[in-house]
Amino acid sequence: MTTTLIENSLQARVEPMPQPRFTDRLNLAAVPTAVSCAQTFIHLTLARWGVSTIIDDALVVASELVTSAVATTGITDAHPRWSELDKLNLISVQLVGLENSVVIEVWDSDPYPPAMKSEDVDAESSYGLHLIPQVAHRYGSYPKGTGKVVWAELIVTARATQTPPPPPLPRRQRRFTPDAHPPIARQQDPEILRRVLEGLQNLDDNAEK
Repeated sequence: MTTTLIENSLQARVEPMPQPRFTDRLNLAAVPTAVSCAQTFIHLTLARWGVSTIIDDALVVASELVTSAVATTGITDAHPRWSELDKLNLISVQLVGLENSVVIEVWDSDPYPPAMKSEDVDAESSYGLHLIPQVAHRYGSYPKGTGKVVWAELIVTARATQTPPPPPLPRRQRRFTPDAHPPIARQQDPEILRRVLEGLQNLDDNAEK
């Protein structure tokens, strides 16, 4: 697949997409709630892939891309009439995991490439992608089917040096506590021994009589 990069100068160049390692996709109705649904999908998918370091930037990208797709091809009214739902379009959000980056792609049915939002454009009347250049390594669009795909690539940086785990809790040492009533030491009193012997002899004499 080839992709058209949108440079800051709005000049385009074509470059092949590397072979993906992981992919996941979610189809959504082009309505305002698609933004939060896409963010939830991206958050859970990136966490499952183990690239949580780019989740914050990915949510910004998803919000921009999906908001633009809904504004261009969908229904922006939070409470649309039933007649409007007959013309409801779909958008598709896809995550592509590469070797050192993740690409977020959003397809919609409008074939025209998106416009970058400039500072002199009324924010309420423009749905340009003004935050994408601030967070994405590369970004662009390419035609697909009857519409287009707008994408942004985020570099997966290595995790910062992890804080070493805290030292283990000290092991409790068994403390020796003396017994409340220590054993009575054996007595070696000669007088007591003599009396015991005399008592035993008296018992023997009485037994002989």
